[in-house]
Amino acid sequence: MVLMSILSYRKNKKNADPKYQESLAHTVKDIILGVNHSTHTKNRKKAKKAVKALQNNTAAQGMINVLKAMPDPDPIIPSVEVTEVVSEEETTSTKPSKSSDKNKKESSSKIIKKEKVIINPPSTSSIKLFNPPLDSISAYVYWWGYEIYVPQKCMGRLDQAQSVSNSFLGFIQVVAGNAAAISPYFGFISAWVGLQFTVIKAQNVGNGVVLAATWVLPVAIVPRPWDAPLTPPKET
Repeated sequence: MVLMSILSYRKNKKNADPKYQESLAHTVKDIILGVNHSTHTKNRKKAKKAVKALQNNTAAQGMINVLKAMPDPDPIIPSVEVTEVVSEEETTSTKPSKSSDKNKKESSSKIIKKEKVIINPPSTSSIKLFNPPLDSISAYVYWWGYEIYVPQKCMGRLDQAQSVSNSFLGFIQVVAGNAAAISPYFGFISAWVGLQFTVIKAQNVGNGVVLAATWVLPVAIVPRPWDAPLTPPKET
């Protein structure tokens, strides 16, 4: 028990290390920009480590912060083949056997469906985020990934909804035209919000939350407190 605690502490400390996060963020950038990581074993291991780290909220948030601070890549970013979405179905069959037990259960078989989505991440120079709306969910797509802003008013509605997943799906489908690149993930994102709503609410300090993910692992979503302006832009 003590050993597990020590290992967990070391792992959490490593995931929170800014230098570790920055190193992985540069690997993520290379993957998004199409740098070949298959030629050298060292590069493959580094890419695999980055993808695995994105599944940890602390490491992923640190990487996202580093990626956001990077300048827009130039020239235009090529198409990116994002991570596969895999679903599994287990089926169990029973067939008579020659032994005395005629209903002996055979091993489970798995049906694996794989889906690949190719998207064209735009440059952030064409998208300027100043004031996300405070009465509706909004989504913004960048070269490194995407962010979904959920204001406090929407958090209250989700908290009162019978099905958080269905309600969130209804909210996010409204912004589909502005975030076509993530529309293939709307179903997954909504299901994740429903399952992790308690975790998401824990990040809310009264203004709402932001959900973010990278193109390398677009289904590894990281919630954080709302960090955008809370006042509408002044009319000039």
